[in-house]
Amino acid sequence: MTVNGSSYQTALFDLDGTLIDSRTAIVESTERAVAELGWPTVPQDVIVAHIGYKLEAIFPERSFEERQGLIDAIGRHYTDVCEHQTHLYPGIRELIDDLGRRGVPMGVVTSKRRGHTEQILAALGVRGHFRVVIGCDDVARMKPDPEGILCAMGQLNAAPAACLYIGDTRVDVQTARAAGIAVAGVGWGTDGLAALRAHGVDHAIDHPDAIPALFPNI
Repeated sequence: MTVNGSSYQTALFDLDGTLIDSRTAIVESTERAVAELGWPTVPQDVIVAHIGYKLEAIFPERSFEERQGLIDAIGRHYTDVCEHQTHLYPGIRELIDDLGRRGVPMGVVTSKRRGHTEQILAALGVRGHFRVVIGCDDVARMKPDPEGILCAMGQLNAAPAACLYIGDTRVDVQTARAAGIAVAGVGWGTDGLAALRAHGVDHAIDHPDAIPALFPNI
């Protein structure tokens, strides 16, 4: 765990691999979609490795239209399974409760569609903690473009120096850098701390209980 003396006033979170463990739901919905389309079976570890990136990249040989059809099919199946096969990572509920009590403004900036994001956060009983939720369908350009983070910052009236983006992949690091804000990498998601350190995170976090120290009481 690397935590220096920096302090922030606004917390922006990635979703999959950071706040929620959605691996089972994503794997099942992807397997269902692939079977529906009659495409070759994909190993589960390959699907998991693409969480937080682009699932359609599993099939680079397919046309854009075919890959878009895959994403649409995954989305339909994901709606059916996401509430029952997704949970908060250990310590996350306590983290957002703590930051909420401190009055820290929080938001979610994710590559997941807003509808699914809202559905999951509500089902997990934590939607009310987040003042803003930005999904991939709220922006013209997805991560690592900074549009989502900048949109969230604008809605929260937050200065770049006061913001910390918390995520689990190198794309999250790139997105925060492009937005001009600091980034914390968490070790329980897709990429792991070694890879995130190699990509220059400002803070390497091995458990959610290390995050509140980065935020002062407001």
